[in-house]
Amino acid sequence: MFHPHSKSPVALFLLTTCVLHFSTSLSANLPPSQPVEQEMPSPWFTGPLLTPAGNVIPDGHYNIEPYQYATTNYGIYNSHWNSHGTPKFYNINTQVSLQFGLPCQFDIVFNPSWAWNHTEKASHWVLNDLNLGFDYQLWKFKKRQWWPTTKLAIRANMPIGKYQKLNPKSQTTDSGGFGSWTPSVAIVMSHLFWWGGHIFFAPRFNIQYAFPTPVHVKGYNAYGGGHHTRGTVFPGQSLQVQLGYEVSLSQNWVIAGDIQYVHSNKTRFKGRKGSTGGIPNSVGGPSSESFSLAPAIEYNWSNNYGIIAGAWFTVAGRNTVEFASGVIAFNIYQ
Repeated sequence: MFHPHSKSPVALFLLTTCVLHFSTSLSANLPPSQPVEQEMPSPWFTGPLLTPAGNVIPDGHYNIEPYQYATTNYGIYNSHWNSHGTPKFYNINTQVSLQFGLPCQFDIVFNPSWAWNHTEKASHWVLNDLNLGFDYQLWKFKKRQWWPTTKLAIRANMPIGKYQKLNPKSQTTDSGGFGSWTPSVAIVMSHLFWWGGHIFFAPRFNIQYAFPTPVHVKGYNAYGGGHHTRGTVFPGQSLQVQLGYEVSLSQNWVIAGDIQYVHSNKTRFKGRKGSTGGIPNSVGGPSSESFSLAPAIEYNWSNNYGIIAGAWFTVAGRNTVEFASGVIAFNIYQ
């Protein structure tokens, strides 16, 4: 018979074992004193169609993204924001965006492009102007900080495309450039919000101001003109504002979109306009502005490879063309 004041070592061992087992089971069911932070996965993004990213390509890396545009200009907006139809002008444009990372938070950008133009019975293959420039990283995204990734973008337009001495019978299908270097400066921002799992929201913002250099023109040119036209065109300075976004539906699938606003000042001309059939030639034009949208969808195989396809079209404008475009691009990052 067991006595409560017994000092049996067997009883003491059994009692101690039971107490330890009970306390261990109880502590296992209690929540931890400090929750373990879940590590944020890496999203796979190609980028929206129009708005650039706020990050600079790191040193030793590169990004190649060929774009294919199929565009139809089918109308024009007048000075009262009303549109009316015009003969359709078709443009099939290929553009290859090349970005290479450099030391000290810089990268360099080249955008060569060429196109096929067609309207009514006129068609031409043309080489377009070359867009080039560099970026500098002002601020990089950091966890738990609200300030977005920000870069300074400097661009210029190398006028290698044909812009003057055009053939009137070609109806501007033989034009591939504008003759101006068009330097510009932009502030580009992007951010990343994690909504759990593989769901991310990535907004972008770009504001760019361009101030074109004067262009000497002869004859029929990209700004108008005709027989005996000779002088200097002063293209209007322009402001471009873009707001883009991406929302990942899964690791692979992403929806994207852009809203773009562009304002251009009046283009002036100084010189001899000349005349065609007794009617003075028109060179230059009034100030203009436009609003356009570019919804798209992406599929990304990895963080290095992705494809995006969508549409880009005007929704309102003043003294500018009305267009609709289909766009597809393939992104390669290494």
